[in-house]
Amino acid sequence: MKDLKKYFPFYDKQSNLIYFDSSATSLKIKSVIEAEMKFLSENGSNPHAVDYKKGFEAFEIIKNARQLTQEFINAKKVNEIIFTSGTTHSINLLANGLKKIIKKDDEILVTELEHSANLLPWIALANSVGAKVKKIKLNEDFTIDHESLKLQLSDKTKIVSFASVYNTVGAKNDVKLITKVIKEFNINIIVHVDAAQSIGHTKTDVTDSNIDFMSWSFHKMYGPFGVGCLYGKYELLNQLEPLFYGGGMSLKIEENLIDYSLSSLPEKLEGGTPNISAIAGVVESIKFINLIGLDQIEEHEITLKDYFKIKVKENNLNDHITFYNLDTKSPIILFNVKGVNPQDITNFLDEKYNILVRGGANCARRIEGVIGTKIAIRASFGINNNKAEIDQFIEALKDTNSFLDVLF
Repeated sequence: MKDLKKYFPFYDKQSNLIYFDSSATSLKIKSVIEAEMKFLSENGSNPHAVDYKKGFEAFEIIKNARQLTQEFINAKKVNEIIFTSGTTHSINLLANGLKKIIKKDDEILVTELEHSANLLPWIALANSVGAKVKKIKLNEDFTIDHESLKLQLSDKTKIVSFASVYNTVGAKNDVKLITKVIKEFNINIIVHVDAAQSIGHTKTDVTDSNIDFMSWSFHKMYGPFGVGCLYGKYELLNQLEPLFYGGGMSLKIEENLIDYSLSSLPEKLEGGTPNISAIAGVVESIKFINLIGLDQIEEHEITLKDYFKIKVKENNLNDHITFYNLDTKSPIILFNVKGVNPQDITNFLDEKYNILVRGGANCARRIEGVIGTKIAIRASFGINNNKAEIDQFIEALKDTNSFLDVLF
Protein backbone atom coordinates (compact mmCIF):
# COMPACT_ATOMS: atom_id res chain seq x y z
CA MET A 1 0.00 0.00 0.00
CA LYS A 2 1.21 3.51 -0.83
CA ASP A 3 2.06 5.86 2.00
CA LEU A 4 -1.27 7.40 3.02
CA LYS A 5 0.05 10.08 5.36
CA LYS A 6 -0.88 12.72 2.79
CA TYR A 7 -4.53 12.23 3.74
CA PHE A 8 -3.88 13.15 7.38
CA PRO A 9 -3.26 16.85 8.27
CA PHE A 10 -1.87 15.63 11.62
CA TYR A 11 1.49 15.14 9.92
CA ASP A 12 1.66 18.48 8.11
CA LYS A 13 3.49 20.29 10.92
CA GLN A 14 4.59 17.34 13.08
CA SER A 15 5.93 14.74 10.69
CA ASN A 16 8.35 13.55 13.37
CA LEU A 17 5.54 12.10 15.50
CA ILE A 18 4.70 8.40 15.32
CA TYR A 19 1.05 7.84 16.12
CA PHE A 20 0.42 4.32 17.45
CA ASP A 21 -2.92 4.92 19.19
CA SER A 22 -5.52 4.22 16.51
CA SER A 23 -7.43 1.92 18.89
CA ALA A 24 -8.24 4.93 21.06
CA THR A 25 -9.06 7.09 18.06
CA SER A 26 -7.91 7.11 14.48
CA LEU A 27 -6.43 10.28 13.06
CA LYS A 28 -8.79 12.42 11.00
CA ILE A 29 -8.48 12.68 7.25
CA LYS A 30 -8.48 16.02 5.49
CA SER A 31 -11.85 15.58 3.76
CA VAL A 32 -13.57 14.84 7.10
CA ILE A 33 -12.16 18.00 8.67
CA GLU A 34 -13.10 20.05 5.61
CA ALA A 35 -16.65 18.67 5.58
CA GLU A 36 -17.18 19.67 9.20
CA MET A 37 -15.73 23.13 8.63
CA LYS A 38 -17.70 23.59 5.42
CA PHE A 39 -20.99 22.84 7.14
CA LEU A 40 -20.24 25.11 10.10
CA SER A 41 -19.09 28.01 7.94
CA GLU A 42 -21.43 27.71 4.96
CA ASN A 43 -24.58 26.26 6.48
CA GLY A 44 -24.84 25.90 10.26
CA SER A 45 -28.61 25.42 10.24
CA ASN A 46 -30.71 22.93 12.17
CA PRO A 47 -31.65 19.83 10.08
CA HIS A 48 -35.11 19.95 11.65
CA ALA A 49 -35.69 23.34 9.97
CA VAL A 50 -36.61 21.97 6.56
CA ASP A 51 -38.84 24.95 5.65
CA TYR A 52 -35.88 26.76 4.11
CA LYS A 53 -33.14 25.57 1.75
CA LYS A 54 -30.22 25.49 4.18
CA GLY A 55 -32.22 23.49 6.70
CA PHE A 56 -33.26 21.05 3.99
CA GLU A 57 -29.62 20.73 2.89
CA ALA A 58 -28.72 19.76 6.47
CA PHE A 59 -31.54 17.22 6.52
CA GLU A 60 -30.23 15.74 3.26
CA ILE A 61 -26.74 15.36 4.75
CA ILE A 62 -28.17 13.14 7.49
CA LYS A 63 -30.21 11.20 4.95
CA ASN A 64 -27.12 10.62 2.82
CA ALA A 65 -24.99 9.60 5.81
CA ARG A 66 -27.65 7.15 6.96
CA GLN A 67 -27.85 5.53 3.55
CA LEU A 68 -24.06 5.24 3.23
CA THR A 69 -23.91 3.68 6.70
CA GLN A 70 -26.64 1.20 5.83
CA GLU A 71 -24.72 0.12 2.74
CA PHE A 72 -21.42 0.03 4.61
CA ILE A 73 -22.65 -2.62 7.09
CA ASN A 74 -25.21 -4.21 4.72
CA ALA A 75 -28.25 -3.50 6.89
CA LYS A 76 -31.58 -4.38 5.29
CA LYS A 77 -33.28 -1.04 5.97
CA VAL A 78 -32.02 2.50 6.14
CA ASN A 79 -34.13 3.21 9.24
CA GLU A 80 -32.21 0.54 11.13
CA ILE A 81 -29.42 3.12 11.47
CA ILE A 82 -29.65 5.27 14.61
CA PHE A 83 -27.12 8.07 15.01
CA THR A 84 -25.77 8.54 18.53
CA SER A 85 -22.84 10.35 20.12
CA GLY A 86 -20.70 7.21 20.05
CA THR A 87 -20.38 3.59 21.16
CA THR A 88 -21.04 4.40 24.82
CA HIS A 89 -24.26 6.24 23.98
CA SER A 90 -25.33 3.42 21.65
CA ILE A 91 -24.90 0.67 24.25
CA ASN A 92 -26.60 2.73 26.96
CA LEU A 93 -29.49 3.40 24.57
CA LEU A 94 -29.77 -0.33 23.94
CA ALA A 95 -29.46 -1.44 27.57
CA ASN A 96 -32.00 1.15 28.70
CA GLY A 97 -34.33 0.27 25.84
CA LEU A 98 -34.27 -3.44 26.72
CA LYS A 99 -35.02 -2.88 30.39
CA LYS A 100 -38.65 -3.91 30.03
CA ILE A 101 -37.78 -7.39 28.77
CA ILE A 102 -35.25 -8.25 31.50
CA LYS A 103 -36.69 -9.82 34.65
CA LYS A 104 -35.35 -11.00 37.99
CA ASP A 105 -32.82 -13.86 37.64
CA ASP A 106 -32.51 -13.43 33.86
CA GLU A 107 -28.95 -13.67 32.59
CA ILE A 108 -26.82 -11.35 30.46
CA LEU A 109 -23.60 -12.90 29.13
CA VAL A 110 -20.42 -10.87 28.54
CA THR A 111 -16.66 -11.47 28.59
CA GLU A 112 -14.12 -10.07 31.04
CA LEU A 113 -12.29 -8.40 28.17
CA GLU A 114 -15.10 -5.99 27.35
CA HIS A 115 -14.57 -2.24 27.36
CA SER A 116 -16.31 -0.53 30.29
CA ALA A 117 -18.86 0.80 27.81
CA ASN A 118 -19.93 -2.80 27.16
CA LEU A 119 -19.91 -3.82 30.82
CA LEU A 120 -21.26 -1.01 32.98
CA PRO A 121 -24.61 -0.53 31.14
CA TRP A 122 -25.37 -4.26 31.45
CA ILE A 123 -24.30 -4.39 35.10
CA ALA A 124 -26.47 -1.36 35.87
CA LEU A 125 -29.41 -2.92 34.01
CA ALA A 126 -29.02 -6.23 35.83
CA ASN A 127 -28.72 -4.54 39.22
CA SER A 128 -31.85 -2.48 38.60
CA VAL A 129 -34.08 -5.53 38.01
CA GLY A 130 -32.29 -8.28 39.92
CA ALA A 131 -30.87 -10.01 36.84
CA LYS A 132 -27.39 -11.51 36.64
CA VAL A 133 -24.36 -10.72 34.49
CA LYS A 134 -22.25 -13.81 33.80
CA LYS A 135 -18.81 -14.28 32.24
CA ILE A 136 -18.36 -16.10 28.96
CA LYS A 137 -15.40 -18.50 28.96
CA LEU A 138 -12.48 -17.73 26.65
CA ASN A 139 -9.99 -19.83 24.73
CA GLU A 140 -6.23 -19.51 25.26
CA ASP A 141 -6.13 -17.10 22.30
CA PHE A 142 -8.69 -14.88 24.12
CA THR A 143 -11.53 -15.63 21.69
CA ILE A 144 -14.92 -16.84 22.91
CA ASP A 145 -15.03 -20.59 23.57
CA HIS A 146 -17.96 -21.71 21.40
CA GLU A 147 -18.34 -25.12 23.05
CA SER A 148 -18.40 -23.66 26.55
CA LEU A 149 -20.87 -21.03 25.37
CA LYS A 150 -23.23 -23.79 24.20
CA LEU A 151 -23.21 -25.27 27.70
CA GLN A 152 -23.61 -21.88 29.36
CA LEU A 153 -26.74 -20.87 27.46
CA SER A 154 -30.00 -21.54 29.28
CA ASP A 155 -33.65 -20.57 29.31
CA LYS A 156 -32.59 -17.66 31.55
CA THR A 157 -30.22 -16.20 28.93
CA LYS A 158 -31.75 -13.06 27.43
CA ILE A 159 -28.77 -11.07 26.06
CA VAL A 160 -25.26 -11.93 24.87
CA SER A 161 -23.03 -8.91 24.33
CA PHE A 162 -19.41 -9.09 23.18
CA ALA A 163 -16.78 -7.22 21.19
CA SER A 164 -15.94 -8.31 17.68
CA VAL A 165 -12.35 -7.31 18.48
CA TYR A 166 -11.18 -6.54 22.02
CA ASN A 167 -9.56 -3.14 22.52
CA THR A 168 -6.73 -4.59 24.62
CA VAL A 169 -5.58 -8.04 23.50
CA GLY A 170 -7.03 -7.54 20.03
CA ALA A 171 -8.49 -11.04 19.74
CA LYS A 172 -10.92 -11.30 16.85
CA ASN A 173 -14.14 -13.20 17.55
CA ASP A 174 -15.99 -15.16 14.88
CA VAL A 175 -19.19 -13.11 15.13
CA LYS A 176 -21.15 -15.20 12.63
CA LEU A 177 -20.31 -18.52 14.31
CA ILE A 178 -20.96 -17.22 17.83
CA THR A 179 -24.34 -15.84 16.73
CA LYS A 180 -25.19 -19.15 15.06
CA VAL A 181 -24.46 -21.02 18.30
CA ILE A 182 -26.70 -18.67 20.24
CA LYS A 183 -29.56 -18.60 17.75
CA GLU A 184 -29.58 -22.39 17.35
CA PHE A 185 -30.12 -22.66 21.09
CA ASN A 186 -32.79 -19.96 21.22
CA ILE A 187 -33.55 -17.63 18.34
CA ASN A 188 -34.98 -15.04 20.75
CA ILE A 189 -31.74 -14.46 22.65
CA ILE A 190 -30.57 -10.95 21.75
CA VAL A 191 -27.05 -10.71 20.31
CA HIS A 192 -25.26 -7.37 20.52
CA VAL A 193 -21.79 -6.73 19.10
CA ASP A 194 -19.48 -3.90 20.13
CA ALA A 195 -17.79 -3.23 16.78
CA ALA A 196 -15.75 -0.18 17.81
CA GLN A 197 -12.41 -1.93 17.19
CA SER A 198 -13.36 -3.71 13.97
CA ILE A 199 -15.63 -1.36 12.03
CA GLY A 200 -12.78 0.54 10.33
CA HIS A 201 -10.47 -2.44 9.86
CA THR A 202 -12.44 -5.36 8.44
CA LYS A 203 -15.64 -5.94 6.50
CA THR A 204 -18.84 -6.01 8.54
CA ASP A 205 -22.05 -7.59 7.28
CA VAL A 206 -24.83 -7.49 9.85
CA THR A 207 -27.26 -9.37 7.60
CA ASP A 208 -24.89 -12.24 6.94
CA SER A 209 -23.84 -12.54 10.60
CA ASN A 210 -27.48 -12.33 11.77
CA ILE A 211 -26.67 -10.21 14.83
CA ASP A 212 -29.52 -8.22 16.39
CA PHE A 213 -27.68 -5.04 17.40
CA MET A 214 -24.30 -3.43 16.80
CA SER A 215 -22.63 -0.32 18.23
CA TRP A 216 -19.65 1.73 17.13
CA SER A 217 -18.08 5.20 16.89
CA PHE A 218 -17.07 6.97 13.70
CA HIS A 219 -13.96 8.47 15.32
CA LYS A 220 -12.49 4.95 15.12
CA MET A 221 -12.75 5.03 11.31
CA TYR A 222 -10.91 8.26 10.38
CA GLY A 223 -14.10 10.20 11.09
CA PRO A 224 -15.22 12.88 13.52
CA PHE A 225 -15.63 12.80 17.27
CA GLY A 226 -19.10 12.96 18.77
CA VAL A 227 -21.06 10.70 16.44
CA GLY A 228 -21.64 6.95 16.48
CA CYS A 229 -24.29 4.46 15.55
CA LEU A 230 -26.62 1.86 16.96
CA TYR A 231 -27.73 -0.65 14.34
CA GLY A 232 -30.65 -2.94 15.13
CA LYS A 233 -33.01 -5.25 13.31
CA TYR A 234 -36.07 -3.12 12.66
CA GLU A 235 -38.61 -5.17 14.63
CA LEU A 236 -36.31 -5.23 17.68
CA LEU A 237 -35.10 -1.66 17.35
CA ASN A 238 -38.69 -0.45 17.20
CA GLN A 239 -39.38 -2.02 20.61
CA LEU A 240 -36.74 0.10 22.36
CA GLU A 241 -37.76 2.90 24.66
CA PRO A 242 -35.81 6.12 23.96
CA LEU A 243 -32.95 7.07 26.24
CA PHE A 244 -33.54 10.77 25.56
CA TYR A 245 -36.84 12.55 24.94
CA GLY A 246 -37.05 15.83 23.07
CA GLY A 247 -37.50 17.63 19.79
CA GLY A 248 -37.67 15.86 16.48
CA MET A 249 -39.05 12.60 17.89
CA SER A 250 -42.59 13.42 19.02
CA LEU A 251 -45.72 13.44 16.87
CA LYS A 252 -48.22 14.55 19.49
CA ILE A 253 -48.55 15.40 23.18
CA GLU A 254 -52.12 15.23 24.49
CA GLU A 255 -53.78 18.05 26.39
CA ASN A 256 -53.82 15.94 29.55
CA LEU A 257 -49.99 16.01 29.50
CA ILE A 258 -49.99 12.25 30.06
CA ASP A 259 -50.37 10.66 26.68
CA TYR A 260 -48.05 11.16 23.74
CA SER A 261 -47.05 9.50 20.49
CA LEU A 262 -43.58 9.23 19.01
CA SER A 263 -42.29 9.37 15.47
CA SER A 264 -41.31 6.19 13.64
CA LEU A 265 -37.71 4.99 13.37
CA PRO A 266 -35.12 6.38 13.19
CA GLU A 267 -36.41 9.69 14.59
CA LYS A 268 -38.06 7.86 17.50
CA LEU A 269 -34.63 7.22 19.05
CA GLU A 270 -32.86 10.42 17.96
CA GLY A 271 -34.36 13.09 20.18
CA GLY A 272 -32.80 16.56 20.02
CA THR A 273 -30.64 18.33 17.48
CA PRO A 274 -28.11 15.90 16.03
CA ASN A 275 -24.38 16.59 15.72
CA ILE A 276 -24.92 17.59 12.12
CA SER A 277 -21.42 18.95 11.40
CA ALA A 278 -19.92 15.65 12.57
CA ILE A 279 -22.44 13.71 10.49
CA ALA A 280 -21.22 15.66 7.47
CA GLY A 281 -17.80 14.25 8.32
CA VAL A 282 -19.23 10.73 8.52
CA VAL A 283 -20.08 10.89 4.83
CA GLU A 284 -16.44 11.58 4.00
CA SER A 285 -15.04 8.93 6.34
CA ILE A 286 -17.15 6.20 4.74
CA LYS A 287 -16.25 7.41 1.24
CA PHE A 288 -12.56 7.30 2.18
CA ILE A 289 -12.70 3.74 3.51
CA ASN A 290 -14.62 2.65 0.43
CA LEU A 291 -11.97 4.29 -1.74
CA ILE A 292 -9.05 2.53 -0.02
CA GLY A 293 -10.95 -0.72 0.50
CA LEU A 294 -11.34 -2.62 3.76
CA ASP A 295 -9.47 -5.62 2.37
CA GLN A 296 -6.48 -3.39 1.64
CA ILE A 297 -6.71 -1.72 5.03
CA GLU A 298 -6.80 -5.03 6.88
CA GLU A 299 -3.93 -6.48 4.84
CA HIS A 300 -1.72 -3.44 5.46
CA GLU A 301 -2.33 -3.39 9.21
CA ILE A 302 -1.75 -7.12 9.69
CA THR A 303 1.41 -6.87 7.59
CA LEU A 304 2.68 -4.24 10.04
CA LYS A 305 1.92 -6.48 13.01
CA ASP A 306 3.59 -9.47 11.41
CA TYR A 307 6.65 -7.33 10.68
CA PHE A 308 6.69 -6.17 14.30
CA LYS A 309 6.59 -9.80 15.50
CA ILE A 310 9.58 -10.67 13.34
CA LYS A 311 11.56 -7.72 14.71
CA VAL A 312 10.69 -8.63 18.30
CA LYS A 313 12.18 -12.09 17.76
CA GLU A 314 15.25 -10.80 15.91
CA ASN A 315 16.05 -8.36 18.72
CA ASN A 316 15.26 -10.71 21.63
CA LEU A 317 12.84 -8.19 23.11
CA ASN A 318 11.07 -10.95 25.03
CA ASP A 319 14.03 -10.92 27.41
CA HIS A 320 12.87 -7.73 29.11
CA ILE A 321 9.36 -7.17 27.70
CA THR A 322 6.23 -9.24 28.26
CA PHE A 323 4.04 -9.35 25.16
CA TYR A 324 0.49 -10.58 25.72
CA ASN A 325 -1.01 -10.84 22.25
CA LEU A 326 1.50 -11.07 19.42
CA ASP A 327 -0.53 -13.82 17.74
CA THR A 328 -3.96 -12.19 17.69
CA LYS A 329 -5.36 -11.17 14.31
CA SER A 330 -5.61 -7.42 14.77
CA PRO A 331 -3.17 -4.48 14.62
CA ILE A 332 -2.96 -4.16 18.41
CA ILE A 333 0.11 -4.86 20.57
CA LEU A 334 -0.26 -5.18 24.36
CA PHE A 335 2.88 -5.37 26.47
CA ASN A 336 4.71 -4.41 29.64
CA VAL A 337 8.38 -3.71 30.28
CA LYS A 338 9.31 -5.99 33.14
CA GLY A 339 9.51 -4.16 36.46
CA VAL A 340 8.47 -0.75 35.07
CA ASN A 341 5.16 1.07 35.41
CA PRO A 342 3.41 1.35 31.99
CA GLN A 343 2.90 5.10 32.28
CA ASP A 344 6.64 5.60 32.79
CA ILE A 345 7.30 3.80 29.51
CA THR A 346 4.62 5.69 27.58
CA ASN A 347 6.12 8.96 28.80
CA PHE A 348 9.60 7.77 27.85
CA LEU A 349 8.50 6.79 24.34
CA ASP A 350 6.82 10.16 23.87
CA GLU A 351 9.62 12.32 25.27
CA LYS A 352 12.61 10.57 23.71
CA TYR A 353 11.25 8.95 20.56
CA ASN A 354 8.07 10.92 19.68
CA ILE A 355 6.09 7.67 19.76
CA LEU A 356 2.51 8.00 20.99
CA VAL A 357 1.09 4.91 22.70
CA ARG A 358 -1.44 4.30 25.47
CA GLY A 359 -0.71 3.05 28.98
CA GLY A 360 -3.08 1.91 31.72
CA ALA A 361 -6.22 -0.21 31.88
CA ASN A 362 -7.42 1.02 28.47
CA CYS A 363 -10.97 1.17 29.90
CA ALA A 364 -11.06 -2.65 30.25
CA ARG A 365 -11.37 -2.93 34.01
CA ARG A 366 -11.64 -6.72 34.17
CA ILE A 367 -8.60 -7.52 32.02
CA GLU A 368 -6.68 -8.66 35.12
CA GLY A 369 -8.90 -11.72 35.23
CA VAL A 370 -7.59 -12.76 31.80
CA ILE A 371 -3.92 -11.72 31.53
CA GLY A 372 -3.02 -11.32 35.21
CA THR A 373 -2.28 -7.59 35.22
CA LYS A 374 -4.49 -4.54 35.63
CA ILE A 375 -2.49 -2.20 33.41
CA ALA A 376 -0.38 -2.49 30.28
CA ILE A 377 0.94 -0.53 27.31
CA ARG A 378 -1.00 -0.63 24.06
CA ALA A 379 0.33 0.23 20.64
CA SER A 380 -2.12 0.08 17.74
CA PHE A 381 -1.31 0.47 14.07
CA GLY A 382 -3.34 2.07 11.28
CA ILE A 383 -3.11 2.79 7.58
CA ASN A 384 -1.22 5.97 8.44
CA ASN A 385 1.71 3.86 9.71
CA ASN A 386 4.58 2.15 7.89
CA LYS A 387 7.48 -0.27 8.46
CA ALA A 388 9.98 2.53 9.03
CA GLU A 389 7.96 3.58 12.07
CA ILE A 390 7.94 -0.01 13.30
CA ASP A 391 11.73 -0.02 13.05
CA GLN A 392 11.92 3.13 15.18
CA PHE A 393 9.54 1.57 17.67
CA ILE A 394 11.75 -1.51 17.96
CA GLU A 395 14.81 0.68 18.60
CA ALA A 396 12.92 2.53 21.31
CA LEU A 397 11.83 -0.71 22.98
CA LYS A 398 15.43 -1.92 22.98
CA ASP A 399 16.29 1.28 24.87
CA THR A 400 13.55 1.14 27.52
CA ASN A 401 16.01 0.37 30.29
CA SER A 402 17.16 3.99 30.02
CA PHE A 403 13.69 5.42 30.77
CA LEU A 404 14.90 6.95 34.04
CA ASP A 405 17.27 9.23 32.10
CA VAL A 406 14.25 10.89 30.48
CA LEU A 407 12.06 11.04 33.57
CA PHE A 408 14.73 12.50 35.81
